[in-house]
Amino acid sequence: MEREQGPVEILCKEIDFRFDRHMETEDIFVAFVGGLVHEVGHIRGWQQSIANIPGVTKEPPSADSGEVLGRVCEMLAERGRDALILRAAQVHDFIHQVEGPDDGPCDHLIDMLSSCVSAIRFGLEQPCHSRHAAEAANHVWKHKYGVTLFDDCTPAWQKDWARRMLQDAILRLAVSN
Repeated sequence: MEREQGPVEILCKEIDFRFDRHMETEDIFVAFVGGLVHEVGHIRGWQQSIANIPGVTKEPPSADSGEVLGRVCEMLAERGRDALILRAAQVHDFIHQVEGPDDGPCDHLIDMLSSCVSAIRFGLEQPCHSRHAAEAANHVWKHKYGVTLFDDCTPAWQKDWARRMLQDAILRLAVSN
């Protein structure tokens, strides 16, 4: 009988990070996703600070993206697997309300946040079969660095960035305890 893998172990396999069974904690997983959300918040803040500069940008980020960001941060403050999954489902419902149909224009900030919400919602299910955390990291990395073309090096760069995000999450937890 094969043992069930948790979300941190699945993430580690996806990003080629050495896994230790002591890493399989909800706190590490949530801290990793929280780091991704922080990056999205940074991107949003940067977009806000350069909004309406002639010749540089068109518009500031949407108010909806700010509302979604706030709700995602509240979700990450929840404690307990069930509470996190429930809040993630509620945030997904809100995102579907503000995003509208899939064929309309995409708010990339909301889309990245939705990926992070999916990581929590489906990553904490038991048994876990979710690869959403690695996909969310790839999504945020792509927008953070403006990557639109992919080559042989792209997967290695994505994994390297995700490994640094996981290391940062572990270190933040170690320092805060």
